[in-house]
Amino acid sequence: MLNLRGAVLLKVFTVFVIILSVNYAYCAEDVQKEGRASNRFFTEMGFIAGFGSASIPEGSYQPVFLIGHFGVDLKRYFSGLKNHSGTLSVFLEPQINPVVNPQTDFELGIGIGLQYMHPIIGNLSVYALGSVGPHYISVVTSKQANGFIFADTIGAGFYYYLTKDSALNVGYRFRHMSNANLADPNGGIDTSSGVIGYSVFFD
Repeated sequence: MLNLRGAVLLKVFTVFVIILSVNYAYCAEDVQKEGRASNRFFTEMGFIAGFGSASIPEGSYQPVFLIGHFGVDLKRYFSGLKNHSGTLSVFLEPQINPVVNPQTDFELGIGIGLQYMHPIIGNLSVYALGSVGPHYISVVTSKQANGFIFADTIGAGFYYYLTKDSALNVGYRFRHMSNANLADPNGGIDTSSGVIGYSVFFD
């Protein structure tokens, strides 16, 4: 049986998925009716899932990533980028990540970063990204104090366009979590992860 924390966490996950599903349905309807929507603030809206692994004294630390990805193409604001074939975007990634090992825990946070994407051949584009942001972690370990923490992430991968306005995203990410010496211990947790996602794009 789920304990109270697990039950609350499950409800939050469910609401998160419902909100994203409704948003995707709304976006897809706009694309079908009008083509790319030009009046949206975000030029990319997506969902990313993944699995990570890190080493802590108590064993393996294994988060399951559930991440929203909301990007804005900087060509809108910097004229020097307009004729460049690649896309430089700033993004937000709110996330609620259950941790399946060493016990049932969770992460909650947001990443703010930059992503550069460049077409290489046909429907395939490569990307690289970096982000930083505040998180909360519940895991108890002798390596790192739990609670408020910062997460620094770098990653790379590719988009495969299914249509002009939608793409699958597959990539690798490396994340470092620590708290800037605001609490002890602060040995940091370094996580390697694989991710897969789906995005819808707008002009």
